[in-house]
Amino acid sequence: MKTISKRGMFLYGSVMMLAFTYGCDKSNPLDPLGGCAGGGVWSQNILDETAALSVAGQAYQEDPTVENCAKYKAAAKDYFNALKGWADCVPGTNKAEYDQAIKEAQEDIDKDGCD
Repeated sequence: MKTISKRGMFLYGSVMMLAFTYGCDKSNPLDPLGGCAGGGVWSQNILDETAALSVAGQAYQEDPTVENCAKYKAAAKDYFNALKGWADCVPGTNKAEYDQAIKEAQEDIDKDGCD
């Protein structure tokens, strides 16, 4: 059975670290207008996707079946789609790196099979 690559797992972790590093609120000089999540911490708005990815990843790690792989890939796609929706919260100097990491992770998800 083909498994999701180590590079893909690294990218998922890297994007997750970037995602939770940046929050936007009205007192944040990087977002003085509070345009991210209505002035709240935007990463809180992707908690459902983060939790689903974690649960699916754990299930796949414990039981690497085709079914669990497919669930993990679906959860990863949902997670990265949610992250793309908050890309404007990432400071300008890091946005290109953030966008590239998401793009590469999504390509790895699409490329890696579950068979």
